[in-house]
Amino acid sequence: MTGHHDIGAIRARLASGDGPAFWRSLDAVGDTAEFRSYLEAEFPAAARLAAAPERRGFLKLMAASFALAGLSACDSGDGRHNELPYVNAPERIVPGAPLSYASSALFDGFANGILVTTRNGRPLKIEGNPDHPWSRGGTDILAQASVLGLYDPFRSQAVQHIGRPSSWAAFQGAMLAQMPVWQAKGGEGLALLTGPVTSPSLQAEIARMRETYPAMRWYVSAGVARDSLYDGAKRAFGRPVETLLDFTSARTIVALDGDILDLGPGQVGLSRRWSEARKASYAAGHLLTLHAAAATPTLTSAKADYAVAVPGARMEALARDLLSLIEGGSASSADGASEAWLKRASAALNEARGAGIVTAGLCGSPELHALVHRLNGALGNAGTTVRHTAPAQAIGAGALRDLSTAMAEGSVETLIVLGVNPVYEAPGALGFAQAMERVPLKIHTGLYYDETAAHSDWHLPLAHPLESWGDARSLDGTVSLVQPTVAPLYNGRSANEMLAFLDRGTIANGLDLLKRQMRGESEDDTAFQARFEDALRSGFLPDSAAKPETMALTASGPAPTVAPSSDDAIEVVFRPDPTVWDGTLADLGWLQELPKPLTKIVWENVVGISPKLAERRGLANGDIVRIAADGRAIEGPAWITPGQAENTVSLSLGYGRDVPDHLSRGLGYDANALRPAVDPWLLAGATLEKTGRRRLPATTQDLGTMEGMDLVRVQRQGAEPVGDTKAYELASFYPKPAAAGRGATAAWAMAIDLDACIGCNACITACQSENNIPVVGREEVERGRWMGWLRVDRYYAGDLDAPDTHFQPVPCMHCENAPCEVGCPVEATLHDSEGLNLQVYNRCVGTRTCQSYCPYKVRRFNYLDYTGDMPAVAQQQRNPDVTVRARGVMEKCTYCVQRIAAARIDSAKDAHAPIPDGTVETACQGACPTRAITFGNLSDPESQVNKARGDGRNYALLGDLNTRPRTTYLASLAPAAREG
Repeated sequence: MTGHHDIGAIRARLASGDGPAFWRSLDAVGDTAEFRSYLEAEFPAAARLAAAPERRGFLKLMAASFALAGLSACDSGDGRHNELPYVNAPERIVPGAPLSYASSALFDGFANGILVTTRNGRPLKIEGNPDHPWSRGGTDILAQASVLGLYDPFRSQAVQHIGRPSSWAAFQGAMLAQMPVWQAKGGEGLALLTGPVTSPSLQAEIARMRETYPAMRWYVSAGVARDSLYDGAKRAFGRPVETLLDFTSARTIVALDGDILDLGPGQVGLSRRWSEARKASYAAGHLLTLHAAAATPTLTSAKADYAVAVPGARMEALARDLLSLIEGGSASSADGASEAWLKRASAALNEARGAGIVTAGLCGSPELHALVHRLNGALGNAGTTVRHTAPAQAIGAGALRDLSTAMAEGSVETLIVLGVNPVYEAPGALGFAQAMERVPLKIHTGLYYDETAAHSDWHLPLAHPLESWGDARSLDGTVSLVQPTVAPLYNGRSANEMLAFLDRGTIANGLDLLKRQMRGESEDDTAFQARFEDALRSGFLPDSAAKPETMALTASGPAPTVAPSSDDAIEVVFRPDPTVWDGTLADLGWLQELPKPLTKIVWENVVGISPKLAERRGLANGDIVRIAADGRAIEGPAWITPGQAENTVSLSLGYGRDVPDHLSRGLGYDANALRPAVDPWLLAGATLEKTGRRRLPATTQDLGTMEGMDLVRVQRQGAEPVGDTKAYELASFYPKPAAAGRGATAAWAMAIDLDACIGCNACITACQSENNIPVVGREEVERGRWMGWLRVDRYYAGDLDAPDTHFQPVPCMHCENAPCEVGCPVEATLHDSEGLNLQVYNRCVGTRTCQSYCPYKVRRFNYLDYTGDMPAVAQQQRNPDVTVRARGVMEKCTYCVQRIAAARIDSAKDAHAPIPDGTVETACQGACPTRAITFGNLSDPESQVNKARGDGRNYALLGDLNTRPRTTYLASLAPAAREG
């Protein structure tokens, strides 16, 4: 496909009703002959089967996918003295049996509770910790990918000095000579730069350093900082606070550039609570509605019942209009769609006074956050649905722009950079790299030898969270523990250990530092050890969440004057990437090949433009455009984004990295180069030019396109149920499931709630981790060879400029009447007695007939040997319970048959007792933060999957084909009416 579209014709076709009700791409709406040929080809690039990827890039990719890392288990003197070889096997360790440790996944310093599954001392898989009070068993894509990060061969593996290999001993010697100089000056000229700090033990180490070096300055850097949230709270309350949302009693939510469902430190906890509240409200007869305004589509606006596209520069004015309407006034600056949206949102908030929520996201301005606080105060939401606590993040550090100024002025003599990459993530307007050159001594500690390391005198490898001791707070303040599951692979040190050495000049181990922080002043050894071990087992300190505080609003100042802009003026909004975030983990192949939730782009970022802007400027998908402002510019491929504000251009962070021989080098553009210093999320007055060059980005949005009716169904409040059981009233090869009991045959099935699915893709990454799914690279994806067993289709419905958005996870349906089984000439795909559609890899001869017979497009073929010829050490990250497939073999979702087999073995030990409901949890089900996926045994009438099947929203995908799929769906929810 060329990417050229007649936007006017597409818009007219949708408006006339001749177009599809639900559509995945502009090509699908246009329904051109070229698109029909693409679908009919079934295997879009089979003709290029013999083509091979570029050798150097292929080897880099394989290294990332298979984690070519050695596993050193040597004692590094860091407190891990209880690690024993298996000739002296520790208690409770059974060779080959999985063992889980409670720990924490860190996201910009904030913690989500996880369970790390290990085999023979090797961390293999991340699961959510169901007992954790904040995350409650869910995970996100970064937590799932963290196990690949542990084995990432691009991680820093040695101390470097002036770009040459060195040693810890050399660094320690150099610092022991330097520390007396710092002490003599009282720390004058010494600067410490960290990421956001929520860890009580790390805060304690920073405080000790500041006592030793009183004049030392501490700064914080983050690609996606929370500064605007805290600054907005200071404007509204006089001091920074954390704002927590309670959805349980809420009746409506208004999100002004909100991100409650988007990737971020709060996604796991907030999305679970939102989903539960929405389900409960629907059952009670009043659907919890979500109204969202955003400059560019997000997961939050995609799941909104009422969404409007508003330029970023007008978001504050929209909030003021909303406040005016709440207080009985009028909207002064709204028109058209935003006026209708304001009318509906203000009416919903007024009706739900004391039970409404107004929220803004990380990318909102401080003034927008202050207005949100005033809105919640005027509505009586504060203290009920909106609660304020002390910030989980340590407050009091200087901003990155302050450090840049100090370095440029020559007042910084020594810079210690701890676990951040400011040379890359600093806004281009700061000129951080140039200012850093004026610092005589620069020390960098990080997981990677990155852009900042290349500008430093010393670089030191940082220990991965899965190999270090520590702690951190969740968004609600809960103190969560971090414990190692393996010895450091590359002799790295934790942040706590680094600061302890730079403070006291002695080597300390992380376990002792953690215990020192946790132990009470008068607590005896026995009591503390018992409390510490209990905390390690649970993964958090009970009752450590921050207590709600009563806040009083300060007097509001005059509204700032906003310079008017012309109707054709281009504004640029910057957003964190929905897969690689700020680029810290851009070397992980899992994240690079994970389709972006809305665009389905892989392996790069794009320049998002609205359909109207594309039509006006004559732009098509893949046109290389140049965005320029203030003497700086970037170039990237245009991508038409339905639902984006007309004159808004969206740029995503995390790409354009420049580290030699790293996987991320050369992928996409660096949006940081254009970011302003004061407001890093919004740039006005930019220019947009078409360069005349073209390059279509790699995307999966049309791979696996299904044809049929009712792919996505919507259940309106109070309407007749849209679900049906007709698909299961047709003839079947298989008998109905027997009643549960000893000896009864299980009938495994899955139900997916489309209303709860937020499109976050945690399920895809979890499936890849669990089932040894390879990364194939950009070139292979372009040929239609993406290997994911589970995809999440994104559908649009309605107007091109303001469509509704739906997400639909599509794993194997495990059809009772499976067409693939009929097509396979060697019976490599077949049914077992429990209804699982299995794939016997050793039988498969690669005819791909089953793939062509599958109406759901969920089968994947190994066109190349993505896993062979790897050294034994490369197997360390692989799940030993899942076969690694070879070239020429078909593969697909198995309902995590290895987990079902483990449950069968446990059942056999108990005289073949029935497997209790909930014992078997698929990888996708366990990772889902909203619990949108239910899995269980249809033979058990009390199972959750049986109850889901009895829901009036339940339906079978393409059920009219008489495939009788074991995977079914619950329709999305929508308000009763959409007028006005």
